[in-house]
Amino acid sequence: MGLIRTIKKVAPGGLEKGEEEGQEEQKKKLVLSLITQLGLSDEQASEVAQVSVSFVKEIRAELPAKK
Repeated sequence: MGLIRTIKKVAPGGLEKGEEEGQEEQKKKLVLSLITQLGLSDEQASEVAQVSVSFVKEIRAELPAKK
């Protein structure tokens, strides 16, 4: 039995969940870069990253406050 088949039997939906979590993490990294490196607004970052403005605002809220 192959590894993928075994994983699917042991943890049904586990691979899909892992893929979704990986995609979410990639989106967070992209938004973070758009905000910190390019200085984009929430609306601009959401458009480029194809995520909601509220998602961008959540990421921005996690950033340390500028002094």
